[in-house]
Amino acid sequence: MTHFNDIDILWIVFCSFLIFMMQFGFALVETGTVRSKNTINVAMKNLIDTIFGIIFFWAIGFGLMFGTDVSSLIGWSSFFILGDDLYQNAFFIFQAMFAATSVTIVSGAVAERMKFNAYIITSIVVTALIYPIFGHWAWADGGWLKELGFHDFAGSSVVHSIGGWIGLSGALILGPRLGRFRRKKVNYFVPSNHNLIVFGAFILVFAWFGFNAGSLLYFDVKIASILLNTLLSAVFGGLGGWMISLFFTKKVGVEIFSFGIIAGLVGVTAGCDQYNTLQSAFIGFSSAFIMHLTDQLLLNKFKVDDPLSVVAIHGFTGAWGTLCVGIFAPLPSEMLRYEFILIQVAGILAAFIFATLCGIALFLLLYKMDMLRVSKKNEVIGLNVSEHGAKLPWVDTVESIIKIMKTGDLRTKIHEEKDTEVGIVVHFFNYLLSILNNKQIELDEINKDLKIISQLDPLTKIMNRRSLLEKIKGKNPFSNTMACAIIDIDFFKKINDTYGHNVGDSVLQELTRLICLHIRNNDHFARWGGEEFLLIIHTNNPNFAQSAAEKLRHIIEKHSFSHVGKITVSIGVSLPKDSSISFDELFEKADKALYEAKNLGRNRVCLW
Repeated sequence: MTHFNDIDILWIVFCSFLIFMMQFGFALVETGTVRSKNTINVAMKNLIDTIFGIIFFWAIGFGLMFGTDVSSLIGWSSFFILGDDLYQNAFFIFQAMFAATSVTIVSGAVAERMKFNAYIITSIVVTALIYPIFGHWAWADGGWLKELGFHDFAGSSVVHSIGGWIGLSGALILGPRLGRFRRKKVNYFVPSNHNLIVFGAFILVFAWFGFNAGSLLYFDVKIASILLNTLLSAVFGGLGGWMISLFFTKKVGVEIFSFGIIAGLVGVTAGCDQYNTLQSAFIGFSSAFIMHLTDQLLLNKFKVDDPLSVVAIHGFTGAWGTLCVGIFAPLPSEMLRYEFILIQVAGILAAFIFATLCGIALFLLLYKMDMLRVSKKNEVIGLNVSEHGAKLPWVDTVESIIKIMKTGDLRTKIHEEKDTEVGIVVHFFNYLLSILNNKQIELDEINKDLKIISQLDPLTKIMNRRSLLEKIKGKNPFSNTMACAIIDIDFFKKINDTYGHNVGDSVLQELTRLICLHIRNNDHFARWGGEEFLLIIHTNNPNFAQSAAEKLRHIIEKHSFSHVGKITVSIGVSLPKDSSISFDELFEKADKALYEAKNLGRNRVCLW
C-alpha cells in the first residue's frame, strides 16, 4: 500500500466526500426521470446500494481488488480491513465511493420493474465480485491489463462501463416496462420531475471534480489540469446535448441536455490526466453524440428499455472515452500508437465480455428463482406502494381524481389530509363534487320526467309510436304471440271540418279512455299518428284476436261521444304465421286489412 503524507490524505478524504455526493446526484437524476409512482423506490435503491455496497466492498471487494496479486487475476488479502493502517483507511474510503458509484449506475437501467430485494443482491454481487475483479485487472499492481499498459485514469471503463454493461444485462433479462412498446411504437413515459434531473446534473458535475482529480491520489498542481479537462468536457457534452435536442425536437429537451453533460464527464474520465483542453472539449462534445446514437439504436432497433439511458451514457460512452486515451493521449515509452489503441480496445472488450456475462448469469439466476421482476399488478400500481408501502399525497390525490373522472361517480370522496396543502385542495375538490352530485341528482330527476314525456302522446297520454316501437324492439312477433290491430276513426276529417279541431281532439281523448277500459293489462295500446291507433294483442289465436277487435268496434259504435254523438272505427288485424315474420311485415299486413275494412264500407273488422 502506497504511503501518503498528511496533505495527500486530506486531499483523498476531501475528494471521497465529493464522490459520495455522486450518489445524491444520481438519485436526483433517476428520481426525476422515472414516473411518480416509482420515485420513492429508486431513491431507496440509491441509498440501499450505498449501504450494502460499502459493507461488502469492505468485507470482500477491497481485498479482491487491491489485495496481494494472484496470477494477475485477483487480489487475496486485505479482507475485512481492521483500520490499523491509517493510510489504507483513506485509500479504502476513496475506493469504496467508486464501488458504490459503479453499482448505482445499474439502478437506472432496471428501474420501475425490478424487485427491491433482487436489487440488493445485485448490489452485493457487483461490489463484492464483479467490479473488484475487473478493477484488479486494470488498476492493481500485477493486474494483467495494467501490466499490458492499459490506461483508465478514473474509471471510464472500470467504473462506468462495468456498471453500464451490467445494466444492459439486467434490461435484457427483465424485458421492457409494461406499455413501453406498443404496435411497433415506442411510448414515451413522462418524467416525474424535470427539475430534479437538472439539479442532479449540477450535483454530478460538482462531485465529478473529486472523482477525477482525487484519482491522482496525491495533492499536486497537476490537479488543476485534471479539473479543467473535466470541466471543459462536461460543458461541451452539454453543448452536444443542446445541439442534438434542437436538431431532433426543435426545443431544448431536459433529458438529452442533462444526459449530454453526464456523457461528457464519463468520456473524459479515462484520460483527463493526459489530455489538453482541445482534446477534452472534443471528447466531451463527441461523447454526447455517442450517447444519443447508441441510445436510439438500443431503443428503436433492439427494443432495449433503459429508463435512464444507462447503457448509452456509461457503457458506450465509457468505452469511447477509454478508446480516446489510445487515440489522443501521449504514448507510453517504447509503444507505438496502434499498439496503445489495441491495448485500450482489449480493456474495453474485457470489460464488456466480463461484465455482460456475469450480469446475465446473475439476472438469469434471479429470474429462475422468481426473485427478479415485480408482478404486472405491482408494476401498474407502482413500486412506491408495492415494494415499500409508501405513497406520495399529491400523486394519490391526482390518481383519485382521475378515477372519479373515469367512473363518473360523483358520490366518491377523496381522503382529506388535515392541515396540509394537499388537504386544502382535496377539501375544496370534495365540496365541488358535492355540488356537482346534487346537480346530477336534479338532472337525473329532470331526465326521468323528460323520458316519460317523450314516451307519451301529449294529447291522449298513452304511448306514442316511438315508445311502442322501443317496447317491442328485438322481439319476434311469432315467438312473443303478438297480434297487431290498427284502429282508424271513420270520417274523422269530417268531424274536424264540422266541429273544429278542439272537438276532434276531445274525440281522440274520449276514444282513448274508452279503449283503455276494455283491453287487458298485458296488451299494448299506442297512438300511431292522427286518428290511427295501434293495439298489440298478446295472442296467437286468430279467432281471439278478431273477437277482441270486434268487441272494441261494437263498444265504440254504441258509445255516445260528447259534442259529436256516434262515431265508428275500422280495424285491421294480422297475426304472424311463423317466426320469419318481422313486426314491419306484420304491421304492413294489418294495414292491408284496415284498407280492406274501409273498402267494404267501414265500421268493420278485417283479419289478414
